[in-house]
Amino acid sequence: MSTTRFGRLPTVLGLALGTAMLAAGCSGGGGSAAPAPGTDSKLQDFTFTSWYYGEDAQKALITTEADGFTKDKGIKAQLSSYPFAEYRNQVLLRARSHDLKGAAQLDIADLNSLSQLGVLADLGAYAKSGGYTEAALKSGQIDGKQLGLPWYTGSIGLVSNQALLQKAGVTSAPKTIADFEAALKKIKALGGDYVPYAMTTKPETIKDVIPWFRTFGSPIVDGDQIKVNDAGAVEALTWLKSLLDQKLISLNIGRPEARTLFSQGRTAFFDDANQVRGTIKNQAKDQTLLQNTVPIARPVKQAGDTPQSLAWGGLVVVFKDGPAGTAAKFAGYLTSDTPTAINRYKAIGSAPTTQAALDSPAFKSDPYSSAWQTAITANAQPDPLWQFPAYGQMESALAAHVQAALIGKETPQQALDAANGEMQALVKK
Repeated sequence: MSTTRFGRLPTVLGLALGTAMLAAGCSGGGGSAAPAPGTDSKLQDFTFTSWYYGEDAQKALITTEADGFTKDKGIKAQLSSYPFAEYRNQVLLRARSHDLKGAAQLDIADLNSLSQLGVLADLGAYAKSGGYTEAALKSGQIDGKQLGLPWYTGSIGLVSNQALLQKAGVTSAPKTIADFEAALKKIKALGGDYVPYAMTTKPETIKDVIPWFRTFGSPIVDGDQIKVNDAGAVEALTWLKSLLDQKLISLNIGRPEARTLFSQGRTAFFDDANQVRGTIKNQAKDQTLLQNTVPIARPVKQAGDTPQSLAWGGLVVVFKDGPAGTAAKFAGYLTSDTPTAINRYKAIGSAPTTQAALDSPAFKSDPYSSAWQTAITANAQPDPLWQFPAYGQMESALAAHVQAALIGKETPQQALDAANGEMQALVKK
């Protein structure tokens, strides 16, 4: 198997991508169907592009998975990667210029944007034969076409360190905002260098404010109207600012920093996806932390409210250009082969997408996975901004003004009024 890394293109985020998507808007929709399973026997070398391949924790796993497909077939899989922070933009820009071929990993949030380039093969035939759950399949559909096969599904929610909470005298999971803030204060009272809640405050993970805005009643979007400056969102941001002022959260924390703090036992709560346990296993010196890692439902404003969490997941898409038939077979194998899915689940905690894998004893007997499903995934909703092709620019505008409010440069109302105006201007882009 040959491996490669594409060199970095100049960073042309934001405006360049916006221009690409405006041009893409003329292309429209998904493309022709990939050859159905079993109808195209001639296999070819192909490329699989994945940000996971660029991560040390997953490079060997993906290599093994690709080997499992190419073994005894006389073909090679060329594996490529971009850094996660640049991945979306690199894929969209290269896809627009038809530089990408084969298969690629894609966040479910980006399917709408990529589909508008008209470069994706319809994988409907593979969807029918793969045994995927209906919910998983929907994450890869645009206008009735299956433009991505579901690779992993789940949600982003709150993870807690039960040992640290017990040390602070918190004996049960906080149910309400008041309970949560009281728990954070007890952690802070322990002294030391604890960050009670390692909320992500860096721009690239600002979407973690979305479920908090919903917790306080903001719909974020109503039809084609942006609503991030309504009373609920302003109340939520005001509360988050108060947590910062009380040193219950900190600035300059992204997902990696939050995982490190948790793995070091220095935070009681942070937001992440269900497969984070694999990262903790690799990072934590004290492996008893794994037994004390417990997902909890996000606290609600009033008892009886529905806890909020963010749907999340990944797809494998296939480009019409190049060896689409072989790439489609690989996509089907990678996403639906039960032994491959269970091996991935055991290695990094990635929840599978087929009913057979979900019904396997290896998955069903795991109390962590069951707790995550009940506490977090059951109420997960997609980010309402994903429906807009310019959602990335919208999130950037929101991130800039949320940060301005957190550091006191703008009031929460001023910040969200400004964000709302900038985001509304992007709705039709």
